[in-house]
Amino acid sequence: MKIVFFDARVWRYLVSAISKVIEEGVFVADPEEGLLFRAMDPSHVIMLDMRFPRDSFEEFDLEERRELGLNLDDVAKVLRRAGKEDRLEINADENSVSFSFIGKGVRTFTLPLLDITAEQLPEPQLEFKAHVKVMSDVYRDTIKDVELIGDVIRFVAEGDEFKVSSSSELGEAEIIYTRESGSLVDLEVDGSQQASYTLEYFSDLSSASRVADMVTIHFSTDMPALVEHELPQGAKFSFLIAPRVE
Repeated sequence: MKIVFFDARVWRYLVSAISKVIEEGVFVADPEEGLLFRAMDPSHVIMLDMRFPRDSFEEFDLEERRELGLNLDDVAKVLRRAGKEDRLEINADENSVSFSFIGKGVRTFTLPLLDITAEQLPEPQLEFKAHVKVMSDVYRDTIKDVELIGDVIRFVAEGDEFKVSSSSELGEAEIIYTRESGSLVDLEVDGSQQASYTLEYFSDLSSASRVADMVTIHFSTDMPALVEHELPQGAKFSFLIAPRVE
């Protein structure tokens, strides 16, 4: 197996985010679908889903489906060495996976494969009543703002307004986005929708937004939220998180 992606930093920020939530995981390389990752955290509060289609790679040399079990913290440490102009080459044999940064020379790091199998997680069947699309930097700043105050993030969507807030004994943070301000790329909502979630997961995964163009939040009142990141080359990273119902 040999695959090449044009920008190693995309993988750097994604795996760094994932490793904060899941310690070990399985990347699935498929000749037709590309490179996939889907897993739940140990508490089953959140499900992560990363998809790089075959066409997103400069080179995708794979004859049969492979499951690559890896310690994600170790992979994240390796990928932190990715430079600004580096391409990423991933090679795998029966016992190990190597990550090569191709830029000013070729730097290769090899990690052992773990004897674990991919979780068989069904595709969620949910209908959402609120859909909010924002630029990735707006999303990231929002997470930074509310994490100053509390450990719960609350979404409210109604009319042409999207509000994010958090409160605790320290005080309250509230950020309001509207179409008129230009902070919302798109907003569709059926009536008034509001829900709360554990902020820690949003904070842990926020680095993924550094390599996304847009972030879309789908939610309904007191229901799970789906947060989708639009990545380069048609790739996507999303997470589905259970609500906190007081």
